[in-house]
Amino acid sequence: MKAPYDFIILGSGSTAFAAARKASELGARVLMVEQSQLGGTCVNWGCIPSKTLIHKAKEYYAAVRGAPFGVNLRAEEPDYALLMQAKRKAVEDVRREHYQQVLDADPDIEVLRGHGRFLSPRELQVGAEVLVSDRFLIATGGVPRTLRLPGLVEAGYLNSYSALNLPAFPESLLIIGGGVIAVEMGQMFARFGTRVSIVERGERLLKDFDPRLSAIFSDILHHEGVELICNFEPTEVRREDDRVCLHGRCGESESDRCLRAERILLAVGTAPASGGIGLEEAGVACDELGFICVDEEMRTSAPGIWAAGDVAGPPLIAPSGAREGEVAAVNILDPAAHRRIDHRLTPMAVFVDPELATVGLSSAQVRAAGKEVVETFFSLDHVAKAHVMGGKRGGFVLCAEKGSGRVLGAQILAPRAADIIHEAALAVRFGLSVYDLAETIHVYPTIADGLRLAALENIHAQRE
Repeated sequence: MKAPYDFIILGSGSTAFAAARKASELGARVLMVEQSQLGGTCVNWGCIPSKTLIHKAKEYYAAVRGAPFGVNLRAEEPDYALLMQAKRKAVEDVRREHYQQVLDADPDIEVLRGHGRFLSPRELQVGAEVLVSDRFLIATGGVPRTLRLPGLVEAGYLNSYSALNLPAFPESLLIIGGGVIAVEMGQMFARFGTRVSIVERGERLLKDFDPRLSAIFSDILHHEGVELICNFEPTEVRREDDRVCLHGRCGESESDRCLRAERILLAVGTAPASGGIGLEEAGVACDELGFICVDEEMRTSAPGIWAAGDVAGPPLIAPSGAREGEVAAVNILDPAAHRRIDHRLTPMAVFVDPELATVGLSSAQVRAAGKEVVETFFSLDHVAKAHVMGGKRGGFVLCAEKGSGRVLGAQILAPRAADIIHEAALAVRFGLSVYDLAETIHVYPTIADGLRLAALENIHAQRE
């Protein structure tokens, strides 16, 4: 029987819900197929639970470090049970208020519980039922990526999901990986009292950020007690009584080194949740990493099937996935719309303390496109609000077209950078220049005023 829906969505996370709501706004009726919890990864296992604990760790740490400023708070040992209760409440509240209530209020969006698997490009099996449709959207999200490291499975390891559901904070933790999840988790656990070591194969943490900013943040982590080990090539994991031992070689050394901790956390990125859903039967092509191949309109290689969100590849962040879902929904319902998405305009942030945020292009990317660029670095210690807050480590990197001064990209390491980056995002999106930013009056004192000062610095460099 052909289902009475305009299209069917696999998944019910932020990407799927954004697509469903857009479809409903356009007068369409959609069905989401979900095998687990409403809200997907971001709500249940990723953004909401992790950022809840990261925020609480920041507050706890603020109490600990307030004494030099005359704020003599006594920080007792963190109450793990209450922290987990706060995390669960945040997840349940967001799931109810942002997802379940939407379903309850919108008769044009329905959910079918069960695992969906394509039998053909037009047939999706969910349990004993076979749904037939001419249009599908795959929005199954992603899962923590694993490594084929000898002994890892036998020794036991955590990922970004399970690390948020431990019975207690571990005494020590080894984190493999130097990206966003590694530094967010690493700082959070360290602030709650865990002895943390971050192990990275490459030369530095956060390789996608400007090296000046990542170096400053690495130094901040180091001063908070986090051990940073770069150029480490892991070779094997072994369990030694109540400890795990990560064997590997560091740098050019041929000798084996063993790093020991109570637990080991794998934080090496996100893999697409594209397995076991019948992509081969549907004729949907994937790349070598398993991400579904899509064009700018979110179409897959199979006519009538679109894909969006983490399952379709980078940037692997919830807001971009939601926007992709909206773009896909419009194109599904109106093929003549040809709605597209350009992720050069998509900001992203790392929720560490201070925060890191970025939008647009780097100077290397601009030069690779054959354009002349002026890139400047403005130190956070020149911003008055940083002295007020007592945190002067950070900076602003501003990338502008030479001559016109048009803002092409920005990176920020500062308190509230995740909020401030939106001003830069608007500048990039609407073609504003460093002159526009410099002439815009900012509230004083604020960290955001640093963006104005960074624009002035870029203007001076434009004239040289």
